[in-house]
Amino acid sequence: MSETLLTAWGNTSRGDDALGPCLFQRLEAWALSSGMAGRFEWVLDFQLQIDHALNLEGKTLALYIDAGQDTPAPFSFSPIFPLKQPWHTTHAMPPESVLAVFERISQKPPCPSFTLCLKGEDFGLREGLSAAAQNSLECALIFAQKLLENPTPEAWLALATPPP
Repeated sequence: MSETLLTAWGNTSRGDDALGPCLFQRLEAWALSSGMAGRFEWVLDFQLQIDHALNLEGKTLALYIDAGQDTPAPFSFSPIFPLKQPWHTTHAMPPESVLAVFERISQKPPCPSFTLCLKGEDFGLREGLSAAAQNSLECALIFAQKLLENPTPEAWLALATPPP
């Protein structure tokens, strides 16, 4: 079983919201070609839901990939922690809620977890990325490849974006 979880989500019919799935697919192809794909559990979905907490079982590291409108360009990368307040819906949960659900059902803390949020600008109904989002994707791909080459909490913490 792979010890590192990679989860991405987004709506490919909502313009730049496709950044998560686009990066995920590019990373997976890169990992397959370099023989590293088996080191990771790959989860791609439309949105995060309560069921995604089960993917954390037995993991030592997790990465959540998404698009964000208010994200600094070209992307942000930071550690995340379980929400202390319960999320009041199981529809479209943030990754911090997924961590909280895991903690609640397993009675143990989740593995070190991080988000890689890519800057998007146009989330309207359309297919394809904006020019700015395409730039975010290219920058994030290089960064994420570096993450996957050294999947340890210490290495990832050293690359985290300082808080504002």
